[in-house]
Amino acid sequence: MKKRTINMKKSLAIAVAAAMMLGICPTAAPVNAADSDYKYVYASLDWAEYWQNENVYLASGSTLKSSSEEADARGEYDKGAFDVVTRATKNHGLHRGSFQCDAVIRDTDGKAYEISYWTSEEVSAKDENGQDTTKKVVYAVLTDGSKIQFDKGTITYTENGETKTATMKDYEVKGIKYVPVAVKTEDYADFCKKYSVTEDTSAIEGGYTEKALKAYTKTAEVTADTNGLKVATKNADGTYSFAARKTGSNSGIKNEAQKTVDETKIVKTVRSADDAETYGAFIRVDLTGDAYGDLGANMQTVRWDYYGNDSTRSKALATYGTKFAADNWMHKSMGIQLGLTNSIRCQLPKGYDGTGYWSLTIYALGYADSTYNFEATDANIVKPDTNAGDTTELNKLVSSVEGLNPSDYTEKSWNSFETELKEAKDILAKEAPTQAEINEAVEHLTAAKNALDKYEYGTANLSYADFYYGELNDVKEDTTLDLTSDKAASYRESGMYDAVSSATTNKYKSFFSSTYSEDNANGQGGSIIGMKDVNIAVPTSLYENAKKAISDNKECSNKLLEIISSMKLSDTTPSEYKILNGDGTLTAMKSEVIEDTSDTLTIKTQSSYGQYEVDPVTSENSPLSNLDAKKSLLGIIVEDEDGTKYGMEHLENIYGGGKFSFAVTDGFKEKHGNTIDYKRHEALQGKTIKKVTYLVKNGADIVINTNLKCKTLAGSDSIIKATANDNFKDGATVSVDTAAVPSGSNYTLSSVSMGKTVLTEGTDYTYANNTLTIKATDNTGVGSYSMVFTDDTYSDIVASFTLESGYKTGDISINKNNQVTLPSGVNFKKYVNNITSIKINGVEKTGKGGIKATDLFDADGNINFNAAIKGKDGSSTPVFADKSASYTIELTSTGYPSVSGTVQLNTSILEASIKKAEALDSSKYTAETWKALQTALTEAKEAKSANTQAIVDAANTKLTEALSGLKEKAVTPSKPATPSNPDTTTTKKPATKPALKKSNVKLSKPVLKVGKTTKNKAKVTWKKVKKATGYEIQYTTKGFGNKKDTKTIKVSKAKITSTQLKKLKKKTRYKVRIRAVYTKAGYQTATSKWSAIKTVKTKY
Repeated sequence: MKKRTINMKKSLAIAVAAAMMLGICPTAAPVNAADSDYKYVYASLDWAEYWQNENVYLASGSTLKSSSEEADARGEYDKGAFDVVTRATKNHGLHRGSFQCDAVIRDTDGKAYEISYWTSEEVSAKDENGQDTTKKVVYAVLTDGSKIQFDKGTITYTENGETKTATMKDYEVKGIKYVPVAVKTEDYADFCKKYSVTEDTSAIEGGYTEKALKAYTKTAEVTADTNGLKVATKNADGTYSFAARKTGSNSGIKNEAQKTVDETKIVKTVRSADDAETYGAFIRVDLTGDAYGDLGANMQTVRWDYYGNDSTRSKALATYGTKFAADNWMHKSMGIQLGLTNSIRCQLPKGYDGTGYWSLTIYALGYADSTYNFEATDANIVKPDTNAGDTTELNKLVSSVEGLNPSDYTEKSWNSFETELKEAKDILAKEAPTQAEINEAVEHLTAAKNALDKYEYGTANLSYADFYYGELNDVKEDTTLDLTSDKAASYRESGMYDAVSSATTNKYKSFFSSTYSEDNANGQGGSIIGMKDVNIAVPTSLYENAKKAISDNKECSNKLLEIISSMKLSDTTPSEYKILNGDGTLTAMKSEVIEDTSDTLTIKTQSSYGQYEVDPVTSENSPLSNLDAKKSLLGIIVEDEDGTKYGMEHLENIYGGGKFSFAVTDGFKEKHGNTIDYKRHEALQGKTIKKVTYLVKNGADIVINTNLKCKTLAGSDSIIKATANDNFKDGATVSVDTAAVPSGSNYTLSSVSMGKTVLTEGTDYTYANNTLTIKATDNTGVGSYSMVFTDDTYSDIVASFTLESGYKTGDISINKNNQVTLPSGVNFKKYVNNITSIKINGVEKTGKGGIKATDLFDADGNINFNAAIKGKDGSSTPVFADKSASYTIELTSTGYPSVSGTVQLNTSILEASIKKAEALDSSKYTAETWKALQTALTEAKEAKSANTQAIVDAANTKLTEALSGLKEKAVTPSKPATPSNPDTTTTKKPATKPALKKSNVKLSKPVLKVGKTTKNKAKVTWKKVKKATGYEIQYTTKGFGNKKDTKTIKVSKAKITSTQLKKLKKKTRYKVRIRAVYTKAGYQTATSKWSAIKTVKTKY
């Protein structure tokens, strides 16, 4: 195949002196005054401004901004001087111009989009078969902070709240966006009007992360010693000129020392003429190796010096300036490509053909200048070639990859491969592609094919820091092995995404099944470390490299090798997964997402669990109502109006039902006394939560769009005082002082509560002129109250107060009948609901794991000696272990005086009465009075195990009355015998009914259980008792000694083991018991002992 050479006719006709001519520009003075005379900043300069005083070649008769209508070998118009570089391609490398250059996209309507940097994210989508998948959406972030979506030439943007689309026409690379300059202080304001300026402490950012190339965000810090500094001089006409760049030792980046290129990690190659021509250049040098990526991402421009045959490089024959995209380029995996184009800015000196000695110097942000010396031979210089290339190899390669399935490979490697495949097909579609273009397409497509990567799937436990780092940051897939850095290190700090400690409960072990925990070394409590068995995908190439690092005992500063070592591999592709990167970070979960429009969220600042609490309001069968948070909730992410994301941790923030809370300042303690970590949520104060995402394990994540204002917390000195003016009798008034609220606030009363009962304005209270009037209603009375005041900007303020009864010590007592006696008119129910402390023999019995006051007393204030503390495991611990013993009880009830007394269940009098009744002879008394005695005696025996003294005393009274009411039978005198009269017929009396036989059947005591309860019904069940023919169920609101109040249900069939208690009063406690019955004709009825008494409480 014939080679073509570049037409050197024009260059040979131009003398060296003429070749070195530049456009006439005033030379700026060096910086030699005090630093205070100058302002040091970054400025955006176009190519002409940058190169104007750098002594680079410019063809005679041309200006710095001269353009050319002549296309190069690639059909691109790059033969001009230092004019704007224009490209029309929509698919390949568009974003690389944003690393260090001013890049602008233009659409067909003439609209321009000035690019700052590029980013992307994974979103839910449907594949060609309608199956759920994800796709990458690419965005360009513009210099004004707005964002456009870009998809192969289609631009989607928002204008005045409306989403619009446009079609890309081309894009431009205008110059270098971060050139360090020194501007006289007196000229600085004018300079800023004419140039894009980045001052110290401001962000400098650019690029797009893909493989070796990394997007960056850094902080500017330009000094007089910053490398590449140019002095700006204001000309008479108001324009500015820029001096030749200075060499310095300062990086120009805050907290970063100047970098130098590690020559041992850079491979420099002078490419063949065929390779050079692929870029429309006549000479090309590639830089590859492990260190090229960072150098390429920071590369601003390149200077070439040509020495001809002078191997000593004493004096350059020509110096050439370059432009990005036209001359300089970098690839995500194939290195930096540097070239020179036969153009107005580059012609060889007369009599030279480009062979000989060269130097090229790379200028890069934050780097010292890096120079590479090389010798070019004839094989490196492009010759004319007028013939089309041979596409046989490229056609064969394209055919061989057409059948590859994208689902078999990692998304990132497939996207790169797909781009190269399209480029190759575009070359094949050209009428006469050059061999250089064909060779480049073969090289790139082959490299992309070889780089196709698959995933290894498995599960591993992840700490909160490792799990949330990828969820809260825009972490991209990256297989580059990096064992030295730990990007999630700040997330591991105390108060951020560290473990959740718990010293007093076992909830950390089992409350959430999606988490894993560790016990403390001292055996007291433990911590939730993070999420267990999280689905992970690892690119095969990375997995193999990591396994080798493990076998080689390599040290690792991040969690990569730890995660790889602990992974439990799986042969199946999970429905969701995180991708593990080479630096130990993980991407956000690749999962299906559903938007929940059925449910809403509310926020409040008054919570026992945090300074803010978010509560769901769910609808029936909605996504959130169907979520079992304890079993399947991996985490919760909230996003504020700025797009900043925050994660929530289990137990400390996340509870059941989708509820969560958090703190934003140090020192907040939740209701159990644990201090809540605040650092990870500190920035949320004053922000508005716009989106909440519930991360569901192996299910679709639930997104709720919302508008929750995290009001600024009112300071501890911001208080509202409420002072009761009198005791509660027929109501009370309370004075409210709002003088200490934050300045500029407008607090208003939003609610009043007594205990947990929210009162109704107008019915229960009124509020006017800073005076609260409490009325006497069923909802009000003596006790604790709270007033909640709200403001649009600041958090709620609660004012608490207590309305006292006015009673004194001694007005309330515990009498000898074991009953709390109250002053006339005091409702015992309201009194008992105010009880905050019960001490028995000096031991506190209320609180967690204690007894409720309503379980210790009946409705009349009698002590319940059967009261028991119920355990979560179903156990029951009697409060009064020995009912015959004496106990000291101390009661504290809000608003009432404390009371203390001694109680003892006294059954001695009852037992004496029982003994007396049992000693009597039934034959002496009338049947009616004897029957009444036996009924009273049965109840008296049952009352020996009663729960209150009142039942015991009532049973004794009834038995005593029955004993007093006994009547003896009348004695009938004997009649004389009647003489026998044989003529008289004797009439026989009817036969006496035979006595019933003793049944001799022993029945075991039934076990009674309480089932579903409504406001007027209750279901009870029991286990079948052997030999029983039926059952008797009794229930009462007082005591079984009170016959009038006791109801009896008889069940005559043995197979029935449940019944309904009907016509019950709502919101009432009933005592229930059961016994088994045996009946048989001719036999006495047998019964079992009564079961243990159960309590039923009907609903409202």
